[in-house]
Amino acid sequence: MANILSQANHVNDISKQIAYLRPLVVLLLILAIPFVLVSLSFAHPSSGIVVDREGQVYFSDLSRGLLRIDRRGNVTMVHKEGGHWLALDQTGSFSRVFFEKSKHSPRWFKRRTPFNVKPTLIGDAGSPLVVGQDGNLYFACDDERMIPGGLQIGRLSPNGKETLLNPSLRQLSEELGGIKGLAVGPDGSLYASYPKAVLKITIDGTITTLVNPVVVNDCELNVAAKDSPWLRGLAVSSRGIVYVAASGCGSVIKILPDGKVTTVLKAEKPWAPSGVAIYQDEVYVLEHINPNSEAHEAWPPRVRKLGRDGKVTTLATITP
Repeated sequence: MANILSQANHVNDISKQIAYLRPLVVLLLILAIPFVLVSLSFAHPSSGIVVDREGQVYFSDLSRGLLRIDRRGNVTMVHKEGGHWLALDQTGSFSRVFFEKSKHSPRWFKRRTPFNVKPTLIGDAGSPLVVGQDGNLYFACDDERMIPGGLQIGRLSPNGKETLLNPSLRQLSEELGGIKGLAVGPDGSLYASYPKAVLKITIDGTITTLVNPVVVNDCELNVAAKDSPWLRGLAVSSRGIVYVAASGCGSVIKILPDGKVTTVLKAEKPWAPSGVAIYQDEVYVLEHINPNSEAHEAWPPRVRKLGRDGKVTTLATITP
């Protein structure tokens, strides 16, 4: 009986402690709401889409893997794992590299094609990435730690050497909200997208602002007005024209070398573009349903093509 009474008193003590802490827990939950809402507003469906020299389209789907659309429109799985970003290594600089044997494995990059196969597909584990004309892999990273992030651009050579493209980029990236996409221009320079800006960065690290801020006049908001246009994946044509997925506006915009911005494609809600690729002056766009959802399964993708004549064609729609 004494034991039972002792246990009962212990339970009462715990109940009193819980009651005492309850207001504090409620307060913490209330304070956390804005952060939860921000997270829900900026979910992260894949931006990974590339087109090889034969016109085959590859795109990442976090739930269904790495998929390919061939010239006949057939969709097949290339790899069971997708990722947020995807790079095409046309010359196969990294075709013999075992990323899984690096000191960063398994957090960083993964070769999605078999050993010594060219062109080579490289997936990510948390960073926009692209293979430059010099054969190096460029990726958004977090300062000198060279881990995936959005403040700097890291350079990785096929032999494993890592360097920063320009250490001074960190402060500018912090001011602009972090790097959301990378692309290579016709002269070998890199283009980086931020939520409201696009920068051009030469291989020697010279930084030029292409547009800041980017204003989409016919924006149909998917995010809070203050966060639009929320730029993500981008690609650059042979004439130096930049095409960017303005996810927060549900559209793809075109930026001319002089900085002029126009809308070239819109997605009906609840679709929103996230990635862009270019092949023979035609624009390929990766879109998702419910881009603000945190659930991967809520992001079934589709791929559409904007032809040179302005005609929009749906190449594939992946159902859940």
